[in-house]
Amino acid sequence: MNDRKSERPEGWLSRSHKQGRPWFRRTRLGYLRWRTRLDARPRTARLYRVTVGVLGALIIVVGLILVPMPGPGWLIVLTGVAIVASEFSFARRLLRFAQARLRAWTRWVAASHWSVGAGLGLLTCACVVGAVWLVLLLIGLPAWVPREWVPAWTGLG
Repeated sequence: MNDRKSERPEGWLSRSHKQGRPWFRRTRLGYLRWRTRLDARPRTARLYRVTVGVLGALIIVVGLILVPMPGPGWLIVLTGVAIVASEFSFARRLLRFAQARLRAWTRWVAASHWSVGAGLGLLTCACVVGAVWLVLLLIGLPAWVPREWVPAWTGLG
């Protein structure tokens, strides 16, 4: 028992290791062992941090480009921040701040009158339709769309 205990990284008995399914606990412990080996080599650890930072920054930039378009732009941005937050404390604080604002917003909408939620839904729908219209106006209609289906007032025909 003592031999196995010395192989385990520090903190392996934290609450997160005792909860969840066995496969999750094994995965978490394997990750901690891998991180311990990684952190034992300063150059490798630095390279890993730089790689995580660059990858996270690229995902954030792609998400910011996609924000005005219909789709999960903000979700992609927050995913990039979560990736960066896995290694950098400033991003961890930013992620916690964003999560707190999102929870507060969700609670406020849930506590509001149903018309507020309906109005926000309609506003979101109008923004998506407007963004799709602008994109189609800029790049044109795809060839597979029959021109007689598109009303003249849209300016897309």
